[in-house]
Amino acid sequence: MRITLLLSTLLFLTACGPDIPFTPAERLAGEWTCTMDGSQAVLHADGTWTSLAPDLSQSEGTFKATWKTIEFMAASGPCADLAGSYGYILSRDTLLFTLKDDSCELRTIKLDYAWTRGLSPS
Repeated sequence: MRITLLLSTLLFLTACGPDIPFTPAERLAGEWTCTMDGSQAVLHADGTWTSLAPDLSQSEGTFKATWKTIEFMAASGPCADLAGSYGYILSRDTLLFTLKDDSCELRTIKLDYAWTRGLSPS
């Protein structure tokens, strides 16, 4: 009887576990502004991004995100064909990055500053 009750309780708790209704990319999607220089980046839920620097230069690329890490790959701009890997923390509408590995100096400088969300993902 005790074993049946224990198994029933475990199955109930497992079945009621949190189902996260979105992916890491969907969670990060939106328009972000760098607190360093006002650069803007738009992360799209499909894993693509575009950015606009204060001098109006543009770049774009892709990203792969988990719940704790993100890897950027630039297709154009000063970091073209260079991947950069970062840990991140998202707290409300502020995104903070921690360098893991990146050979693009410009990206490492910009991602050393906080980014704030400007528009909601929808």
